[in-house]
Amino acid sequence: MRIKDFTVGQVVYAFDGLNSIQAGRHKGESKKYTVVKIGRKYLYAARGEIKDIKTVPNYLLTDFREPEYTDEFLEINADYGHITILFPDMETADKFFEKKRLANLLKTEVKWDDYSLDELQEVQRILGV
Repeated sequence: MRIKDFTVGQVVYAFDGLNSIQAGRHKGESKKYTVVKIGRKYLYAARGEIKDIKTVPNYLLTDFREPEYTDEFLEINADYGHITILFPDMETADKFFEKKRLANLLKTEVKWDDYSLDELQEVQRILGV
């Protein structure tokens, strides 16, 4: 996801705690932001749904950047603390969380020793691993 994929005035959705989200512990609650400015490196958004974006003072803006490690979302521009991630709509966010849930399920929840060799080979064939 690129900064250029967003438009000024668009309502976007943010989720707190990227580390716990990636670990599959929770989806978290979404917070609505409104895109106020789009720069070359940062997207600036204000909390809530705002109709008149020209009246928003700069100190109320939160800046988001494109992370270097993924293109699935934007992240808050901070080097410490909880990472807040930003999606253009709830559908994109739901797809991201479902992908993380399935990936974590395949990593940890399945007891592979309970399956026969034939069943494991079938899973390998389906996954193409």
